Amino acid sequence: MTDGAGDFESMRRERSAVCRWLGLLVFLGPVLASCANAQGQNPPPAAAPAPAQAGSAPARARESATLERASAELLKRLQAMEELNRKLAERLERSEQQSEKLRREQDAQIRKLTATVNALSSKLPNNPARAEVDRSLNPASLPQVPALPTPTIPAIEEAPPIEESEAGPMADVADAVQTPEYNGPVPEYETQPIEPNPFRTRAPGLSTILAPPRIPALVSFGPGFQLHTPDDEFLLQVHIQSQIEARVWGDASSGTPYQNGFFLPRQRIFFNGRITKPIEYVFSINRGFGELNILETFLNFHFDDRLQVRFGRYFTPLGYDQFAIRNLWLPTPERSLFTTNLGTNRQVGLMAWGFLFDKRLDYAVGLFSGPRNSFEDFNNSKDITSYINARPFQGSERFAFLRDLNVGTSVAYGSQDQPAVPQAFRIGAVAPTNSSQSALATAPFLTLNNNVLERGQRLLGSVHGAYFYKGLSLIGEWNYGYGTYATAGAPVGVQVPISAYYVTGAYFLTGEHVDRRAMVVPLRPLVPSRPGQVRGIGAWEAVGRVSELGLGQQIFEKGLADPALWTNSVTTTELGMNWYWNEYLKVYLFWLHGQYGSPVTYASGDVQNHVDMLWMRFQLYY
Repeated sequence: MTDGAGDFESMRRERSAVCRWLGLLVFLGPVLASCANAQGQNPPPAAAPAPAQAGSAPARARESATLERASAELLKRLQAMEELNRKLAERLERSEQQSEKLRREQDAQIRKLTATVNALSSKLPNNPARAEVDRSLNPASLPQVPALPTPTIPAIEEAPPIEESEAGPMADVADAVQTPEYNGPVPEYETQPIEPNPFRTRAPGLSTILAPPRIPALVSFGPGFQLHTPDDEFLLQVHIQSQIEARVWGDASSGTPYQNGFFLPRQRIFFNGRITKPIEYVFSINRGFGELNILETFLNFHFDDRLQVRFGRYFTPLGYDQFAIRNLWLPTPERSLFTTNLGTNRQVGLMAWGFLFDKRLDYAVGLFSGPRNSFEDFNNSKDITSYINARPFQGSERFAFLRDLNVGTSVAYGSQDQPAVPQAFRIGAVAPTNSSQSALATAPFLTLNNNVLERGQRLLGSVHGAYFYKGLSLIGEWNYGYGTYATAGAPVGVQVPISAYYVTGAYFLTGEHVDRRAMVVPLRPLVPSRPGQVRGIGAWEAVGRVSELGLGQQIFEKGLADPALWTNSVTTTELGMNWYWNEYLKVYLFWLHGQYGSPVTYASGDVQNHVDMLWMRFQLYY
């Protein structure tokens, strides 16, 4: 390798030397030739010794031949340069012709645009802008098209734009060309298929709105689909929730009102985001144990974390498991007996809420329509509902293990006058409802008589505590209050006391940690959803809960329900596992046991003291 490299370098030096000598000969050839001619015309030199004359003749011949070859090469190069100059002159002439053609086409386009604008302006009666448009489109007033600076143009370029102010007359011209003819003050009816553009309104004598600039949007996924502007002022998120489950009752028969089967408790689509950062919105639809309907729709004015205002239909702030935990993140398939039967659920209302003291204190207070899980109100009275939740050790170094301790209370009070919801109190319910679909999947333990209304004062309250540490979740709540019921035509209602509680415990066996009930990302997902994740068995969470609900004996003593058929108290015990395949897919595997306070009769001779159910649910949310 070394010898080859040395030979190559030697050859390169020799070739460079030859090139230098040839270049020198090319440039010095004419000079040497003239010198040789001059030498031939001079008289011969003085006589020299014979040996010197004989030796110089061949050298002069070789030198003359070399000079002739160099002169011929130089002549060829001069001829090539003359040919190149000729071609450049021809190309320059063609470019000048092309520029003149382009200028004529631009003039024709301007005249055509002027004629079009005049024709459109003539259709608008008494248009005050017409004279201004005519003056602005006078060819004499238009700026001259500058000459093209480059003589060689590869293609015809667009003419430079005509300068104008942002709201000048040319804006009117552009809109007049793009919008249809004005047909008078025709209302914008609801049945029109295409939404009109408010920024292209053109009417005689009416003010106009300048079109705002279009803002580019970015697209992302996880969780949900998201469209947002680069500055995050505008945002649209789309989320999907799908729950598919199987319920197998241990004693289901032709005499029981519930049955084994497959059910769809929740199928929901959420649209939420903001129109500028202070104005947030939510709109969602749902199909579950009931008909397809609006689930939530509200605006949230979020100028400061300490004080926000929400207006629309949404969950009222009563109870920790209703207001502070979304059903997606519940440790059990459904909420407690109190919340699913007597909770106020979603209502239409106006609420102020926020976070105080470095987000150590959460609060909410609002006015709501009153009927449970409702869209309409049935009287002029409104309910007031308030909620407070504190984390006294949040940020504490000394009591770090108590940082995620929550304690609080909530209360709702108001006057009611509406049909009783629910008419039947159930085990395994999703929410207070009278839907027939819910009756097939749940076990009733108390059904009010058909002529019973909810009429009179209602007070519902709760005291709660929640503790989270590493993989542990402990949640407990005591519910109290009363409701007033009356039969149709009765002048005075009957107050029925209400008492309930639940205690829930959950622990992650696979090492995941929580500081509240929220989305869980398994350490080793069964189905990895992002790069870098290691496949494993998913996250496993062991769960247990005891829940109890009781109503006063007045429910039977005042003829509101039949004591021979129903009971006024029930206790449920739930044991199971939550299996998180990844952050989007969760599987509930549960056994539920319901113990009646007194026997319940579903059919003649079919008396039951308890019910049992195997419960498996798949939940997808993204």
